[in-house]
Amino acid sequence: MSVNIEVRQNISLVQLSGTLTSANSNSLTAQFGAWLDHKNPVRCVLDLAKLEILDSSGIGCMVTCLHKAKKLGGDLCLAGAQGRTATVLAIARLDLIFKTFPTVEAALAAQATEALSPTLGNE
Repeated sequence: MSVNIEVRQNISLVQLSGTLTSANSNSLTAQFGAWLDHKNPVRCVLDLAKLEILDSSGIGCMVTCLHKAKKLGGDLCLAGAQGRTATVLAIARLDLIFKTFPTVEAALAAQATEALSPTLGNE
């Protein structure tokens, strides 16, 4: 798995490629936690467009990252899932836990809007 984290529009964009499985999910959890602990933006987008394989450990990792962001007053949404990754997310019904978007641009726009209006979506 390859992980790239950068800031766009005061939102942490986490780009994944390859696989997110039991072999590497702990590494992502640690890297994401350290990123947020260093005072980086807690509103986050997880870009799944290049993620090819996702297993139950990867799902657990994503949920852990969501809880970490929320604990710090932020949020984590998913963007760009396709193919097998999109199928796994649908079967696991993660759309009930995560806000999901077809593109990174749509996710960034939604996170930016929510940052300006923190009550949006909490009613």
